[in-house]
Amino acid sequence: MILILLLTFIAFILTHPAVSVTAAGNGLLLWYSQILPSLLPLAILSNLMVYSNYMQIATKYLHPLTKRILPTSQNGCFAFLGGLLFGFPMGSKISADLVSRGKISRQEGEILAICFNQLSPVFISSYLLTSILRMPHLTPQSYVALYAPPMIYAFFALKRLRRQSILPFGKRGGHRPFAGAAKPKEKKSASDSHLDFGIIDAGIMNGFESLTKLGGYIILFSIFAALLHTYNENYPLANLICTGLIEVTTGISCLKEAALPMEAAYPLALFFVSFGGLCGFAQTCSMAKECGFSKSRYLACRLCFAILSSAIGFLLLQA
Repeated sequence: MILILLLTFIAFILTHPAVSVTAAGNGLLLWYSQILPSLLPLAILSNLMVYSNYMQIATKYLHPLTKRILPTSQNGCFAFLGGLLFGFPMGSKISADLVSRGKISRQEGEILAICFNQLSPVFISSYLLTSILRMPHLTPQSYVALYAPPMIYAFFALKRLRRQSILPFGKRGGHRPFAGAAKPKEKKSASDSHLDFGIIDAGIMNGFESLTKLGGYIILFSIFAALLHTYNENYPLANLICTGLIEVTTGISCLKEAALPMEAAYPLALFFVSFGGLCGFAQTCSMAKECGFSKSRYLACRLCFAILSSAIGFLLLQA
């Protein structure tokens, strides 16, 4: 199947060069004009926070507040807040960085990467609701619909992980540490925090490498979306749905041109945003390829989140 897909790609590019170049150019323009300037500074700064160990100073004061909302470990609250505020794909990148450096466990990192790798609140309020749907008044309802399902899932998953990890052993009734906690030999104190040009250079190069990979995925999936539109012109609704499932930003932009009633366009947009698209899935796998996160669990959970977000959005729109 992979060989057939690759050969189809090559055949489409050779037989439809103008369409392929336009699609690749649109993907590259999207990456250069929106993705790179908005995510590169955040990627560099998050790298600096993790590599310099200043993250532990921040989480020392933030964790007492965030643990009332979500039972993460102290370092895990940085992935929770970073993914929630910075948005996709920074959520998966921060979680993967913390796991690879031994700051949190793989199990906790996987839960945080699944649940807090959504598109950012700024993207939702400005691009989706204001530019595309022309419904900025639905911003609070959209936040509830998009963030409530993963938040609830993360709460119970982390609770279960904590119960499984804090088990009595021996006659003294000692306890094993929470799996989300860093191993003692790898944990550094806040006094070890420092920032030098070596750390800055590594943070910048890592940020550019990660964002360059994202650009490649966006270009490939943009060409694939163009292939669908070329060979499936007679079914515009199917094209719209397939495009949103493949690449979320392109699918959302197609909603602006589709003649759909708002009762259908709004839940469909929430579905696209919550699922993140197969392009987003590929980008997430690239970010976390060394951490061993379950791909099937990620896809299944994101599909469930998308269905729930779409249903909640539909109900709130009717209220």
